[in-house]
Amino acid sequence: MISSSHPAFAKLGPKLERAHRELANLDDFLRLYDALSPDLVTVWGRTTTIAAAVHNAYNGIEDVLLNLANDIDGSVPTGETSHQDLLDQMRAALAGIRPALLDDPLYAALTELKGFRHRVRHRYGFDLDAAKTDESLARMRRSFPHFVEAVRRLEQVMTA
Repeated sequence: MISSSHPAFAKLGPKLERAHRELANLDDFLRLYDALSPDLVTVWGRTTTIAAAVHNAYNGIEDVLLNLANDIDGSVPTGETSHQDLLDQMRAALAGIRPALLDDPLYAALTELKGFRHRVRHRYGFDLDAAKTDESLARMRRSFPHFVEAVRRLEQVMTA
């Protein structure tokens, strides 16, 4: 997805590829699921599988953000609000260092996905709503290509 001679970007390609592969594996699963006759168990399985895949893909995105924060900004947020602080940091331009990575729509989408990931992680799949899980999957499918493109644009700026 991304290959670069810039040290901060060279390691991001495999991370983005793993997140992309997670979404591709989910698509394979959903094709098989759609061929089944849904019942309570398979609805639960579908919802749980989608939630786990969206969770994992968001973790991949956050891992890329953490690498950029560390390698380019020289500062990684810590503490109770670190996940939101990381998105805020990547939304802001740093004068003389880098432009903003996240535009407003991508920032909003990733904030929603971060919240979904938090619910999945801390509720252990309990109380997952199938419709909200599907919404999160649709949001991830829309956001992931935009995120990859944002990283590419940042790389172009940093290597120009």
